[in-house]
Amino acid sequence: MTGDVARQDVTGAGEPARWRGWWRVLRIVLVVVWVGWAASSWWSAPRAASTAQARSDLSAGRMVSYQWTDGWDSSGRWGWTDARTPRFTGRAGPLFVWRTGDWRVHHTEFDGGSTGPAFPDSFDATRYFGPQAAAFDQALQSADRYPSGQVLNAPQPLGALPTLLLLSILTVLVFGPAPARGTRWFWFWLLTGVPLGLGLLWWLARERPWRPADTPPPDPTGRDPRERWYVGLLIGIATSIAASVLFYGLRQALGDWYVPIDAGH
Repeated sequence: MTGDVARQDVTGAGEPARWRGWWRVLRIVLVVVWVGWAASSWWSAPRAASTAQARSDLSAGRMVSYQWTDGWDSSGRWGWTDARTPRFTGRAGPLFVWRTGDWRVHHTEFDGGSTGPAFPDSFDATRYFGPQAAAFDQALQSADRYPSGQVLNAPQPLGALPTLLLLSILTVLVFGPAPARGTRWFWFWLLTGVPLGLGLLWWLARERPWRPADTPPPDPTGRDPRERWYVGLLIGIATSIAASVLFYGLRQALGDWYVPIDAGH
């Protein structure tokens, strides 16, 4: 991503109309893909539920896949989504995650989510976290339901949208016209750092080739006046922290049905 200034401006006022038309079409496609990804992520994000709802979904046949986990692991990423994955210890419980036929994902805890007093010896402690988890797992097996590693996976082709977006963005960023308002590295860190993919909308609204613009000449000291990589990195970090605080407050006020656990990352 070097040599931006030296590259010719192919998207300025003299750009052929056919190329400007193609860039407009691609911009619309990227926005539509982003909307589809954001909507599917919100819809299928894990939401807290009760053990009664888990039993009801099982008995009504709405439960199509599930996983027993010990809790959530987070990669600590501050990019497109916070990568929350189930954590396994080899035993069933206390966290139970399941998906219904409408691709909604729910989670609940059996046995209170903590060991507490000693459990009775009526279950295999090497396999189950507690007696409630053991009893519900037996009910699952009686209903011919077995664990699946696909609970958190989005339905196809929606599951491919993040990869499609990322590949499209990197292709334009690396091989497309040199950006005018920030270096390629600035936009790389901003696009991958700002949560919820909102950096994409900023890029599409502000930068070349999506908007005609001339590359600014060097300042009197010969320095490239465009925003540098560290500015994009700092913006990504700052907006990630701000979004975490904002969505935490919204989740407390509205509940995780409206603001699920992954939506603010």
